[in-house]
Amino acid sequence: MRLLAFILYFLTSACLHAHAVHTSSAEAEYNAETKRLEISLTVFLSDLETALVRQSEREMKIDKTPAGEFDAQIQAYLAKTFVVTDAAGKVAKMRWVGREMDEASAKSGDPAVVLFFEVEMPGGVEGALLKCAVFAELFKDQVTLVHLRDGAQKEEMEFKSGDSAKKMTATGAA
Repeated sequence: MRLLAFILYFLTSACLHAHAVHTSSAEAEYNAETKRLEISLTVFLSDLETALVRQSEREMKIDKTPAGEFDAQIQAYLAKTFVVTDAAGKVAKMRWVGREMDEASAKSGDPAVVLFFEVEMPGGVEGALLKCAVFAELFKDQVTLVHLRDGAQKEEMEFKSGDSAKKMTATGAA
């Protein structure tokens, strides 16, 4: 009986703490032709589902929730946690593109999903601010790395829980 209780406890703990690393990463490239910042944000699926459950206060599973409803919840979440403010101080409009499972992690116990969206930036990246608080409300040790590119200029930005908005310059080291 003790063995069964231990196994049940172990399995439950493993499911609740699927990964010890709380990181996500984003690639953001400014497209001068469309005047948009094109973003791909890679996150652990389990973290995304947990954030959406907390936000919507109902079950959110990528394989059970209708795609339109799931995507609408992602968009609402990103509107609060991945916020770009232009140089004039106006919050930039986000346009949802879609999502896909990360092929490399699809067969793992904790797969990742890539979220694709764009942010309208008619004035360009220079002087704009980025507030990235993806999963910061879930994990105090959450870190999100944002790799920003504007033409030949590159910048890497690191966001931790509690960070404020940071100026995007795309003039950092390549």
